Amino acid sequence: MAQTVSKRNHLSDHKPMMNKTWTIFDQLMYKVEKRNGKTHYTPFFPAALKALHGKEVVISGYMVPIHAGRRHHHFMLSVLPVFQCMFCGQDGIPAMVEVRVDQGKKIMFTEEPMTITGTVFLNASDENHSEIQLHQAHAQ
Repeated sequence: MAQTVSKRNHLSDHKPMMNKTWTIFDQLMYKVEKRNGKTHYTPFFPAALKALHGKEVVISGYMVPIHAGRRHHHFMLSVLPVFQCMFCGQDGIPAMVEVRVDQGKKIMFTEEPMTITGTVFLNASDENHSEIQLHQAHAQ
């Protein structure tokens, strides 16, 4: 009797979350400069990424809370689940965007993938916030 070996896909890279928009977001690069003995990183947005500025996009990913709580109006969205951080750093930092939900609304935390619609904002100067943001965002 022959044994059948089933091939299983492992979830370590979470490629199903990647789509054209995430791939463009992942093109973000940095110009590295030394000033007064300190290293400074200035975001560089390639043409494909610049073309998304001000445009509405739809992406799926996992909520990564910035603050404790069950409901959030401001969080990060990642191609990797927050509990899969052991995979971070193996192939670089995973693509993430900062999400700002429509004013007065909040989204309940979930460990499940979610789909978010929002307007792309490219941040080149505010070091306290992510370089790629989605404004006026809402969950599908």
